[in-house]
Amino acid sequence: MWFKPATALLKQQIKRGELTIFILAIALAVTSVFSLSGFGERLNQALVAKGSNFLAADRVLSSAHAIDESILNRAQNYQIKAAEYLSFNSMVFHGDEMLLAYTKAVKGPYPLRGELKISDKPLIDVPLDTQGTVRVGPPPQGQMWASPELLVRFNAKIGDKVDVGDTTLTIGGIVTNEPDGSFSIFNSSPTIFINDLDVAATNIVQPGSRVYYNYLYSGEDEQLKEFYQAIKPDLKTNQNWQDIKGENSPLANSLERANQFLLLSSLLGIILAATAISVTASRFSQHQLDTVALLKTLGTNDSTIRKIFVYQLATLAAIGIALGLLVGFVLQEAAFALVQHYLPQSLPKELPGLGAKPLLIALSTGAICAALFSLTPMLRLFSVPVMRVIKRDMDSAPLGLWKNGLVFGGAIFILLLTYSQDIKLSLITLTIAAVIALVLSSMAWVIIRLSRGKQFSAASPFKLAMASLYQRANQASMQIASIATAVMLMLIVLLLRNELIDEWQSQIPEGTANHFLGNVTPDQVGEIEALMKKYDVETSDLYPIIRGRVSQINDDVVGGYDSEGNVDNERKRSGRRGFGRELSLTWRDEKPDGNPITQGEWWDPSDTDLQVSIEADAAERLEINIGDKLTTLIGEEEVVATVTSVRDVHWRSMRPNFMLIFNRPALGDMPSTYISSFYVDKEQHPVLKELLINYPTISLIKIDRLIKQLREIIEQVSLALSYIMFLVVCAAILVLLVQIQASYQQRHQDLVILRTLGAGKKLLQRSIAIEFLISGALAGFIAALTTELALWLIQTFVIEMPWQPHPTLWLLATAVGSLFVAVIGTRACKPLTVLSPNELIRNLS
Repeated sequence: MWFKPATALLKQQIKRGELTIFILAIALAVTSVFSLSGFGERLNQALVAKGSNFLAADRVLSSAHAIDESILNRAQNYQIKAAEYLSFNSMVFHGDEMLLAYTKAVKGPYPLRGELKISDKPLIDVPLDTQGTVRVGPPPQGQMWASPELLVRFNAKIGDKVDVGDTTLTIGGIVTNEPDGSFSIFNSSPTIFINDLDVAATNIVQPGSRVYYNYLYSGEDEQLKEFYQAIKPDLKTNQNWQDIKGENSPLANSLERANQFLLLSSLLGIILAATAISVTASRFSQHQLDTVALLKTLGTNDSTIRKIFVYQLATLAAIGIALGLLVGFVLQEAAFALVQHYLPQSLPKELPGLGAKPLLIALSTGAICAALFSLTPMLRLFSVPVMRVIKRDMDSAPLGLWKNGLVFGGAIFILLLTYSQDIKLSLITLTIAAVIALVLSSMAWVIIRLSRGKQFSAASPFKLAMASLYQRANQASMQIASIATAVMLMLIVLLLRNELIDEWQSQIPEGTANHFLGNVTPDQVGEIEALMKKYDVETSDLYPIIRGRVSQINDDVVGGYDSEGNVDNERKRSGRRGFGRELSLTWRDEKPDGNPITQGEWWDPSDTDLQVSIEADAAERLEINIGDKLTTLIGEEEVVATVTSVRDVHWRSMRPNFMLIFNRPALGDMPSTYISSFYVDKEQHPVLKELLINYPTISLIKIDRLIKQLREIIEQVSLALSYIMFLVVCAAILVLLVQIQASYQQRHQDLVILRTLGAGKKLLQRSIAIEFLISGALAGFIAALTTELALWLIQTFVIEMPWQPHPTLWLLATAVGSLFVAVIGTRACKPLTVLSPNELIRNLS
């Protein structure tokens, strides 16, 4: 009985175009969620898969002792690829020469991720990773693959014999690329690969030997998680399960911050779309009040009315969701294709497909938006009195402001939580949105009320515009607040994008150090500096390294806490919280570059007092102040130094960084080795060979692969954020159109009266343009203010970036906001200004 009239009414409303923006708003919300979550998930999987090359697998299970085969064999139940290697240090001999080598005894198809390259020919002076062929699995039994450093130190060649323990192996190839090679400057041993079957013959692994069992796995993320949950109860506390995101490395940190920012940007876009849906739902409800009153007059019961409009809402939601899924799928495929086209080297060979999760989240978003953001308007619609047919000014009692806010806020929170699955991030985002919405509405209302003195004048477009704003003060304040929200969210995404990319790029600019040099003895310092100058290689200076432990802060004995103040450790140990580990210490006469002083001052090189400079976060965490005395135990000697400065340290920079730096009188006489970082381009590669030949005891760590991966992440995230900006701008335009449409009826009535009183078309067009310019300028100014507040909150509590003010933002936001709103507003209202008074009256009726 109710279905046919409901369908007929819906068709009529769709033909008249009243519901177009409602459908578009739902479609935009679904498009944003589906495309962003789909694109973000695939991009994240691609980044992680590419980053997993540095582990040689998706997951690594490491243990100090062998794990029972029955536990490991469970991987077969989850269709997971597996490999393993046993790692240990061993002495290797070639003739009269010997050295300590880091040995990998491989079993299975190692590596599961990345490429292991082996050259069976002598190396030439070109980048190392461009030589050799890709190998999978261990070397043949009886052979070994060795890093170039070993051949240089032994003056050996392919085919020579090397003694490893009690067995003799033949050098079968040179390792030119090791996917999971160590980036630790303190690991000075060259690497050799042997077959797992040769381990027994070496007699190196004995009961009590220091060896590590590394089990590598690759496969689908869900299968890996299920496998880990299955074996987790059987693992010991000294057995670690890790992935690339769990690594404490620049790459892992960059992946984490990229994920956080992509997620945050997506949430801001969703809030914009939700705002548009809420406004259009209210307008839809307002337009249906007369229809509902008439239906009640004709005897239609409340149950039938509810069915009619719930059916209409469900139909519109279904259309919007279907349209959003279609557009979202096309957009995320297009975005991923762009990344694949412009950055093919940054993606893994096997590209991830679109999973079911983005689809489920998008469907949930569409349903939540349609149901919850339409709840209060629908309740108001169903309670309209029958007498409205006679007295059109009669209306249903609206929900209170707080109830409306509670429903809207609850809906936003559910939406944020559904998408982010992070309660903390959802609460922070919701709190920021609530505070800013209150500030925006209040400021807009106050500013409009201040224009009260402007009286109506049909001769002045400015006074006419101000009078129009004042006449609709409440509606205009909400309109300005919504526009300001849209502008603010665009600014937040734009500024965060720029600051994130700038910060990353500042850490790895062109010429960033791509090699670390370690284990340099004091008598080699001058010679190596001369060698670097010969090849025109710039270094970060050579820093002396001394190992030591802080044992006392002032008169307080330091307990064995970790650097994060782990609670379990605090319960077990007494004493003041300390660093909890041995530190790498250094001394300097001059302050290092990139270490700005935040408290105190750097010492004069001529000072003879023992002084120390501490990193800012450590000083805050351990409550160390200027003037405090740190007692450091170095071997059996204690050094008591006074804290004279606090430094900011950029740990993600590719140069040596230190928690504590002492002056020369404190540590200058201590035995030490030196480290440095430097950049080598293709033409300067001979310096590396000369370093290894002339100084066989030094450590040379190549990090160019890591830097390349970080740059690829920056490029990918930059493209992704440009894509998000496009969606956020679309959402902002939609919010603006929704607000203009919400005031369309009132504006129509005003124009009828003004045209009847003789106002010309040009006057009205100028008046409307000025009104939108003023609204846009106010929205832009307010958006600039709230953007600064939001950026401080987000950068401080969400993505942990340093915040700084943006003075040019105030002028730029005001100018862009006014032009943006004026152009779209005047275009949307143009049909009203070109009609004659008779046509306006006919259309109004």
